[in-house]
Amino acid sequence: MSKQANFILAAAALLVDGAAMLIGFLFLADLTAWFQARHVLNVIALTAVYLFFCVAVYLIRKLATPASAAHTRLQPPGWLLRRGTMATLAVLFGLTLAVLLLNQLGYWDAIFIVDDRKLGAGESAAFFVYAPGAFMAAAFFYILVLSGQTRETILPGSGRYVLLALVGLVGVNSMMLLLTAVLHSLSLDWWIILPSLLLLFGPPRAWYLVKRPSVLPLFSFLLLILFYSWQITAS
Repeated sequence: MSKQANFILAAAALLVDGAAMLIGFLFLADLTAWFQARHVLNVIALTAVYLFFCVAVYLIRKLATPASAAHTRLQPPGWLLRRGTMATLAVLFGLTLAVLLLNQLGYWDAIFIVDDRKLGAGESAAFFVYAPGAFMAAAFFYILVLSGQTRETILPGSGRYVLLALVGLVGVNSMMLLLTAVLHSLSLDWWIILPSLLLLFGPPRAWYLVKRPSVLPLFSFLLLILFYSWQITAS
């Protein structure tokens, strides 16, 4: 890999996280107000970014790990990278996303209004079972992305390595920005949102740290979460 590509990879997390901070500074308040007015368009936007997020995490996992990475102390702890741990964290993400999507559709308010005695068996099943089940099934697809077996086929010497690494980071940060806005729209305090972001987005960034072990990706990720938390308290 060329020196220029190595430099870009070294600075990739700083560049992408810095851009996410700037976008959050400019638009987080507007996004929060947008999600406060619950609408089906919000669900479409969240779903579209979620699909991009899944692709991004998959690309990060496809990045080949340099041989030198095994000898650095900056590797995430082994227990975090175990399949069971990642699957558990993916379930947490899937449940959170499904709950938020159903909330945007007004489902949690509607279940206390809809009278199943006035609905047929099909309508009741669709409203109370199939609708939330469909969202949960889509959200749980993330389990395969985060914890499934993945072959590292994107080699450092290939021309697409840098580009796909950047796409992976952008996809993760895009989802983080939207979920921060959604959580903030629920009037949650920063001390709830901050650990939530760590749990939800720490795993994909841990995989990136495996591929590019450096203090910069870890530092910029923590700085981004702190910045979003500060933005919430300031708004």
